[in-house]
Amino acid sequence: MAFFASTARAQAVSNSAANDTLEQRLAFLRKVYTLFSCSMVLWMGSALWVSTNDKMLGLAMGIFGNGFIGMLVFMAALFGLLHLTRSANAPINYIGLGLFSLLEGFVTAPLIKYSLMATGGEGLAMTDPSNVVLQAFVLTGMVFGGLTTYALTTKRDFSFLGGALWMGFFLLFGLGILAMFGIGESMQMGWGISVGWILLMGGFVLYDTQNIMKRYPSNMAAAAAATLMIDFIIMFQRILMLLSRRD
Repeated sequence: MAFFASTARAQAVSNSAANDTLEQRLAFLRKVYTLFSCSMVLWMGSALWVSTNDKMLGLAMGIFGNGFIGMLVFMAALFGLLHLTRSANAPINYIGLGLFSLLEGFVTAPLIKYSLMATGGEGLAMTDPSNVVLQAFVLTGMVFGGLTTYALTTKRDFSFLGGALWMGFFLLFGLGILAMFGIGESMQMGWGISVGWILLMGGFVLYDTQNIMKRYPSNMAAAAAATLMIDFIIMFQRILMLLSRRD
């Protein structure tokens, strides 16, 4: 899903937050992470609700049950909502971000259901430390938070990572597409691919965090929040898949 953030990442603008005063940059950051936090609540809340609702869960599973066609529909919907987040007009950008978060939760639900079934945690409360979903969320939050803080406070410039990160993304994304046609399907379910995605998204967190400050104008906080959400969600999904393995 990192591919869906490219429309926001690639936008170079002269009126970026980097050209604002320190007070304006801090205000922009607060807005971005406030929107990010609210979106995370919508995403995880909808994912947990759908995972416990048989009818909605069946609809979510049907998207991927249709194979490549289902994926195309899903991608088109995400692209449309991401386009709304780039709008400079409120509340259109906020509505787009909210709907984007809900859709991400909708398609994350089947993985949550599978992980709970695989680990015998269906009857556990989400606050139970032994719940694999909680474990994955906490681990992702720790990694994401640490990398984000480092990217915001270090003097190092991570813009050089862009080319390598996108090369790695298209490689892993291409392998996923091939798996839909039965090519390398077993490899796609292996732990190596998940580790590759986790490392890749860690790099994207560093790159995107700095890119937001350097290239995003102050009226694109919703698009910035959506970009960070994609990084977090993919990392969470892959950590959850690793924790759910029992082989």
